[in-house]
Amino acid sequence: MNAKVKRIFLPLLVIAVLGYFLGWSSLLEVRTIEVTGIEGARTLTEKRVIKASGIRVGDKLARVSTGSVARALGKYPEIARVEINRKPLHAVEIGVTLRSIDVAIATTKGRFLLGDSTGVTFVEVSQAPRGIPVITGDRRFLKDGLDIYYSLPKKIKTRVDTIALPSSASIAFSLRGGLTILWGNSTDLEAKLTVLAALLEAPENKRARFIDIATPRTPTVR
Repeated sequence: MNAKVKRIFLPLLVIAVLGYFLGWSSLLEVRTIEVTGIEGARTLTEKRVIKASGIRVGDKLARVSTGSVARALGKYPEIARVEINRKPLHAVEIGVTLRSIDVAIATTKGRFLLGDSTGVTFVEVSQAPRGIPVITGDRRFLKDGLDIYYSLPKKIKTRVDTIALPSSASIAFSLRGGLTILWGNSTDLEAKLTVLAALLEAPENKRARFIDIATPRTPTVR
């Protein structure tokens, strides 16, 4: 074998050997499957995640696909993100990131759907967690309600107890302490935030129980 042939053949041979060991040899096959990130999960267990992932003991490490596993686990809306970590020589770690619990949506049956800040829900419970705003009304207006809620100043947002969505034009917030803010629709956001801040700062409104800023140019306080 001349030098030129060696220069071409040897790299190909090395690639072929590596490909065999990575893709076919039992020296790099899955023997242990670990799951992390599901502490506190409400719909998941380690056994359930492993089964749904499609990864099996004996699979080749190189063939485990993060995309395939993420799609397989997509049936669990509590999962926000999936990562696959290969640990030589025989372990695979399924790293799960759970959705946060940011809202509780009241159902017509007196129960609550827990969801994240985007409105994706993943579990139904009989009682809403403390400190989580409860959303009532028509879920068609959920995005509008959440967009307004997350635009509120922190000192107001942390006091929101209920977000009412009776219609797109009558969105309202009930705050701990007894104050209700009728926001109206999702338009004129900056103007409403400015008017609300001014009304809350006014000394004469310290004991107010109702603020209507649906029409920010003509707000009312009671």
